[in-house]
Amino acid sequence: MRAYREHFVAFLDVLGFKAFIDHEECETIYKIFETIHARSKGAMNYNGVQIQAFEGIQHKILSDSVIIFIDAEIEDSFPALLTICTQLQRALANRDDPILLRGGIAKGSLYYEDDIIYGQGLTKAYLLECNLAKYPRVIFTGETLEAGQESTKYMFPAVERWGGDFVKDKDGLYFIDYLPGRYYSTLEEMKAYGDRLIHKCEIMLNRLTDASLREKYLWLRNQIDESISHMSQLKELYNQEAEAKLEQETEEYNARFSIYQKDN
Repeated sequence: MRAYREHFVAFLDVLGFKAFIDHEECETIYKIFETIHARSKGAMNYNGVQIQAFEGIQHKILSDSVIIFIDAEIEDSFPALLTICTQLQRALANRDDPILLRGGIAKGSLYYEDDIIYGQGLTKAYLLECNLAKYPRVIFTGETLEAGQESTKYMFPAVERWGGDFVKDKDGLYFIDYLPGRYYSTLEEMKAYGDRLIHKCEIMLNRLTDASLREKYLWLRNQIDESISHMSQLKELYNQEAEAKLEQETEEYNARFSIYQKDN
């Protein structure tokens, strides 16, 4: 007898995927799916403990939609799902041409078999993505966080520590923190990641005239600035770069202005 089981479900939308289909080679698109497959299984070791929850992670891909899910009865199911989503989001965002995700994570009933998947959990995650995510972020509610903490054992600090793999946004929703910060071993790597995302925002804001699309990239640009501001060493690197750029522009301006002075 088939029956629902409670799951934590992430519904992720790959933003701009339709443009990739129109303009990218088949091989390039396939490599994106390879990344999704590779990141659908996380490391089994967390602080020296083998985390069995990662073995329960399942995923399905349909064009620009990715569904990642795990039985909620499995210990550490919620933080394991968060870890997978975080790794995937950062991996795609850290490409030379960053790919951004928008999505929702929810808890609810789910049934899956082969290529069939349906249930309240999937619907709730989809509606979060569709109606509330709005920006390039993967969101969940405080209620989902509380439910996740109940089944968490070894990975408890990952979902308890404020400012861990997620942050609370101004609208009261939590989102996975994939922004430049403490996730790379060197400041240079962190800055390179930040530069890719900033460049992506600048290109889109220079091009887009649709207000709703501009709002998405303005949100991301503001979040990047806020994330950088919390890392004093990273902030200093950006300040030094800005000062050097200003100095160069000043020298170039003075050089051009001196020509007019001679003519006069």
